[in-house]
Amino acid sequence: MEQQVRSTSIVLKGAAVKRIFVDGGFSKNPIYMQLLADAFPGMEVFAATVAQASSLGAAMVMHKIWNGKAFPSSIVEIKRIT
Repeated sequence: MEQQVRSTSIVLKGAAVKRIFVDGGFSKNPIYMQLLADAFPGMEVFAATVAQASSLGAAMVMHKIWNGKAFPSSIVEIKRIT
């Protein structure tokens, strides 16, 4: 967690970021998620569940080009960690 806090602090320095989203295996680890939320008390920390995240990201980039329908909002499930 110490390394995570140091790394995240470097990335966030000077940024107007207010939310942290964690996806993948760590998002399912309640101890890690609570430690992360405790380490960044001024931030909202969320565990995100996104099936096939890389494929979904590619589809999102191309969505307007190949699909005229609205992008579904139910694809990403998030849980706020307090």
